Amino acid sequence: MGRPDSVLERGEYLSRTREFAKRGQDLPHASLLDLEVIAIRQAQSQREDLRAFIREELSNDALAAKFKVHVRTIEKILSRETWSHLL
Repeated sequence: MGRPDSVLERGEYLSRTREFAKRGQDLPHASLLDLEVIAIRQAQSQREDLRAFIREELSNDALAAKFKVHVRTIEKILSRETWSHLL
């Protein structure tokens, strides 16, 4: 009786052990599910996009360019050194 084709030789199995090892949520002590890890990575991507938006659109430099004033003017407004009578 011959061995089935699906059985690996010992050497081949040993060279491919990483391929057969449990990883991620298949491990018994895993705290996260695969979908949760994907959500975490997507949140990181969203965070990076928000940081870029803030840097490009809402930074003091960006506001100064938008309103055609000097950056120091924006800084004084935000620290209430000027225009302090407004909210």
